[in-house]
Amino acid sequence: MKRINISKDNRAAYTVAEFASLFGKQRCWAYRLIEEGKIHVVTGYGHKMIPAAEVSRILQSEGGAR
Repeated sequence: MKRINISKDNRAAYTVAEFASLFGKQRCWAYRLIEEGKIHVVTGYGHKMIPAAEVSRILQSEGGAR
């Protein structure tokens, strides 16, 4: 699995494309997770944004992103 370093990144949220890129995946992977209710997304303001806390939660979960 690709090593993800978010400690230097003080972002509050990521776009769907940025979130997928962090895990070395395509955007469709992230949209599938959103549709399945596996990740929390903030909508409004013109874009879907995924909170940085979701990245941390996934990294800490057993198995990580697959």
